Amino acid sequence: MIIRKATVLGAGVMGSQIAALLVNAGLKVELLDVVIDQENPNKLSKAGYDRITNPKKSMLFNSDHAANLTYGNYTEQLSEKSDSDIFIEAVKEDVEIKHEVWSTVAKVAKENAILATNTSGIPINVIAKVFSEEDKQRFVGLHFFNPPRFMKLVEVIPNTETSEEVIEQVTKFTEDTLGKGVIHAKDVPAFVANRTGTHAMSDIMFRGEKEGYSIAEIDALTGKVIGRPMGTYALADLVGLDVAMFVVGGLMRDPSEQPFFNQAELIGQLYKEGALGNKTKHGFYKKENKKKLVINPETMEYTEISKPELEILEKFGRDLKENMDIIFNAEEGAGKLLWETLRSTFYYAAHNVPKATDDYKEIDRAMVWGFNWKKGPFQLWDLMGYERVKERIQEELGDLPDWVANREEPFYEKGEILEKTTPIQEFIAEDIWNREDSRLSKTKNNQLLFKFQTPNNTITDGLSQDIIDAVDELENKEYTSMVIYSPGPNFSVGANLYMMKMAIEQDKVDELVEATISELHEAVNRIRYTTKPIVTATQGRALGGGAEILLASPAVVAAAESYIGLVEVGVGLVPGGGGLAELAERVSTGPDQKANKIKTMSEVVTRVASAEVAMNAYEAQRHLYLKESDTIIANGDKRVEVALEKADFLSRTNYIPRPKVTFEALGEDFKALVEGQLEAMRLGHFISDYDMEIGLAVAEILAGGLVPKRTSVNQDWIQHLEKENFIRLSKNQKTYERISHMLTKKKPLRN
Repeated sequence: MIIRKATVLGAGVMGSQIAALLVNAGLKVELLDVVIDQENPNKLSKAGYDRITNPKKSMLFNSDHAANLTYGNYTEQLSEKSDSDIFIEAVKEDVEIKHEVWSTVAKVAKENAILATNTSGIPINVIAKVFSEEDKQRFVGLHFFNPPRFMKLVEVIPNTETSEEVIEQVTKFTEDTLGKGVIHAKDVPAFVANRTGTHAMSDIMFRGEKEGYSIAEIDALTGKVIGRPMGTYALADLVGLDVAMFVVGGLMRDPSEQPFFNQAELIGQLYKEGALGNKTKHGFYKKENKKKLVINPETMEYTEISKPELEILEKFGRDLKENMDIIFNAEEGAGKLLWETLRSTFYYAAHNVPKATDDYKEIDRAMVWGFNWKKGPFQLWDLMGYERVKERIQEELGDLPDWVANREEPFYEKGEILEKTTPIQEFIAEDIWNREDSRLSKTKNNQLLFKFQTPNNTITDGLSQDIIDAVDELENKEYTSMVIYSPGPNFSVGANLYMMKMAIEQDKVDELVEATISELHEAVNRIRYTTKPIVTATQGRALGGGAEILLASPAVVAAAESYIGLVEVGVGLVPGGGGLAELAERVSTGPDQKANKIKTMSEVVTRVASAEVAMNAYEAQRHLYLKESDTIIANGDKRVEVALEKADFLSRTNYIPRPKVTFEALGEDFKALVEGQLEAMRLGHFISDYDMEIGLAVAEILAGGLVPKRTSVNQDWIQHLEKENFIRLSKNQKTYERISHMLTKKKPLRN
């Protein structure tokens, strides 16, 4: 069955977010809730609908998709047969309420409809008691992590009767249609992710209290230095102390879990006082007059945070493997504390196979996808040294489960990934080169695969030259097509600002920057006008030069969660890699009437001058960063595979290279129009004087220069204007200040 229509039961915060996720995936969705007001029976579901479609903060990628979302109530909509393919329940965590809802749904759902609950705490088999033996076969737990749009993890939990066919259908739907990362959990308390994450949280809190470490010290020790996004106490405030207490309490009611858990005292005290974390604006931490304070466990009052002065913190760096080695070899103090809590996490994770899941990799996926750990427990174990960690755990804690005790090799092979996709290496027949900035490979299907290898996938001189060489390879040999991609969460965050800062400091802007821009222009033009198909696969942030690579690409495969924009204004520059030239052509040769072209070009100026970023791939299409013909997929992990398929298809269907064209410039009249708009913003203190100067440069470039309107121009001319203005602005002290500020503060300066 192809799932195309869904009913979401429960229009609260979670239900609304799940409904929005389904609409964004292209489904028709009805959002239902209970009747609490006979005169306004859809009061609750309408509130959920309004949250989803709020024009100021819409949850939808495209507001037009709201037409696929309807709302109603259980009484009316569940009174007759439904044609929904899947029902997803997200009502209050009360088994009686869930039973009432599901007993109603079971009467109206079509025979092959899938029934799924989003519960995070009630056993799936307990909820399943309301169903007939036949309906139990199509009932499954489908636990989304909050917020479901951004959190990758979804746990699929069958009841004892769930059919394998339903598990496969739900898994495929969740991975391919919704773009999520599925793990298969067993029906045990807290399933996989929450039991593992909560154990790690409660363990370090208990040990920290016992050893007398402060909250700030524990958070410094258990954040990024061990590969976690934030410290333990900060995470507890984010999750909610009530939620953390509930999960730990539920686990500790199971006698088999009790040996692994110790409850800290402070969290219980705060819970009793209603200090539940961020949701109540105070927990372990509290914000007061924009200052962050921390609870003093002795006085139970909030005080200023003292900077941790732990010797081991000075030893830690960015290399997680080195940090793990430091921890393993530590013999006292904070280092020993970290070893003991990591050891405890490893030991507990090992005991959850096969109790919580049959595959240990599912535990790693759960923690990476659901808790944003950089590495899961078994990955960290390998990183610290599989054999030595195993021996030490056995010495200190006793026997490990047989499946680990009898294992003689690390948990992972070199290069193995967690994503459930075809590893890119499997597409590759041989490498053509493996340079510092890029890797070019030949695939088994006679395609080229070009991979960015610069730090953070930045656009460098070496990368530009490698692109030129790669297109030469494509054009001059018997390859059918090429795919460009980058590893990691972001496609590219733009140019190397350190190089720009150095060129300015050495007074070598003309010498270094001009050559860099010229080479980048050649690279993007080679991509743009290639005689064979080139498809670029993108994900995450594609900013500045990264966005310009996409703009030049004949075809793009974009993850729906792609954030694309020309943001150079934030560092005092104009886009210099052909992005403005491409946008000028797209607007000027588009189907709009002349008046609309002026309006559209003005919108482009505003977006670029304010460094606005499209917050999803569909918005990027509306902003002209992506074409209507570009492919958007929910599961970004499959972007390279889909790009290879698209490039192959284009190569087999009479690919027509893009011609160089001329188009009419809007000219100096357009710049004058924009100047008036920018002046109003400047006088209203929305932009600075220098913002206005850069904005006028952007307008002049997009207008085709200070030429009469209808003057024939082309991209080569507009790229010339890009380079001219880029170099001019590079010599301005205010640009240097903006670049320096961005490099040190990681945020733009509006000087």
